[in-house]
Amino acid sequence: MNRSLKDRWPYYELTDKKRLTILKRLAAGGFFKNNRQMIVEGSWSRPSIHRFYQVVRSMADLEKLSLLNWKLRLAQDVTELFRSCPKLTELHLKLDDWLKMDEEIKDELRLGFQRIRLFEVHWDISAWPVIQELFT
Repeated sequence: MNRSLKDRWPYYELTDKKRLTILKRLAAGGFFKNNRQMIVEGSWSRPSIHRFYQVVRSMADLEKLSLLNWKLRLAQDVTELFRSCPKLTELHLKLDDWLKMDEEIKDELRLGFQRIRLFEVHWDISAWPVIQELFT
């Protein structure tokens, strides 16, 4: 069964805080328990991304995640996704931060990417060496 949740309010009327309140209530009610796919459009603030992951953690069966127009940090945000979603096999995202990272984080990212069957990323060409390193 496919379920879809789209907010129909104009963007300026629905703040990140309101969106998160709605998502948390749905998660607390068990509505995301068996959710396998989630697509999130829009640009959320940095503090909201961390709170959004609290909702994602309730989706133990999540397999496909598309975070469109989000600027995520590879070392922090993507590693958290891999930790929170052990069944994740498809990931679509936009990455923003390509800072150097220690070997422990790289190893964790490599393990997460090994289970990804489809990975779509929008990134800056200067990040190519980091991507190559993670996939070799």
